[in-house]
Amino acid sequence: MCGAILPWRDTGERISKNKGTDQIMTARPLIIDCDPGVDDAVMLMMALASPALDVRAITTVAGNVPLHLTSRNARMMCQIIDRTDVPVFAGCPRPILRAPVTAEDFHGESGIAGLDPFEPDTPLARPHAVTQLIDMLQAAAPGEYTVVVTGPLTNIAAALVMAPDIARGIAQLVIMGGADTAGGNITPHAEFNLFADPHAGAVVFDSGVPAAVLNLDVTHTVRAEPERVAAIRALPGERPAIMAKLLDAANTLEARWKGGQMTPMHDPSTIAYMLAPDLFAGYAARVSVVTEPGDRFGKTQVSAQADGPHTWVTSADADAFFALVESLVAS
Repeated sequence: MCGAILPWRDTGERISKNKGTDQIMTARPLIIDCDPGVDDAVMLMMALASPALDVRAITTVAGNVPLHLTSRNARMMCQIIDRTDVPVFAGCPRPILRAPVTAEDFHGESGIAGLDPFEPDTPLARPHAVTQLIDMLQAAAPGEYTVVVTGPLTNIAAALVMAPDIARGIAQLVIMGGADTAGGNITPHAEFNLFADPHAGAVVFDSGVPAAVLNLDVTHTVRAEPERVAAIRALPGERPAIMAKLLDAANTLEARWKGGQMTPMHDPSTIAYMLAPDLFAGYAARVSVVTEPGDRFGKTQVSAQADGPHTWVTSADADAFFALVESLVAS
């Protein structure tokens, strides 16, 4: 159902196509684990457009929509923005323990509202995403990779359980997930990614791997207000037009379910944080996840600790955030 699968080999050579001409670049090695998803699509556009980021692999997980759609959608985005050089690996089709939960109401039946779905030319890469994560991270130099996670943490948790030594290859996880003062977006207490697989979240946060957590406390303060989308739409070229379509569709869906509010920049916040951490504020903490059944199921619990392994991000400069988005899609 996910389409054909081909083996993939990392040649070690990094090529950027962001400026219209191929050029070898030194950039920050990055793995993206995602569940596209409209806001994942925006995030992928930002990451793949940035010459400062060397996206070595995209792994997909069930989340916003089922796995066969998240895997197709990731490849769609790579094709749409001419980055089929980045391999896409399909991962876990369901959470570790709980019943699957998806979010078509917010992302459209295809998962990427605003774009017409199609079957990409480039097939899925082989092997399974969890196996690929283990292989890449075991072969990595200490702290070589940053891993951005914008869906349920199922793939990352499975990799850490199967091969705890992969933590050595991770400089930092940059996770979109969780909520504290803002409350949840799928229950009064829980954010979707952690609610979709709280047991995976518990494994990842308990692992001690350093993580920056871009949560609803911060993403709800950075919204795609109409004037901000209009500024992107006014830029010349195909990429700004695609970005504006995605944000318009997300705004329509968000307004329908959230009393007219515009869409928060949930997943894109991870890439903005990587490229411009000075736009954000937060504090050192230790994060845990409620896995016991009840009304707080999937809630993140945040304890400020000076030596904690996690950074709980709390605020962002929204205007500078969108200026960064504009600069990426205009490049």
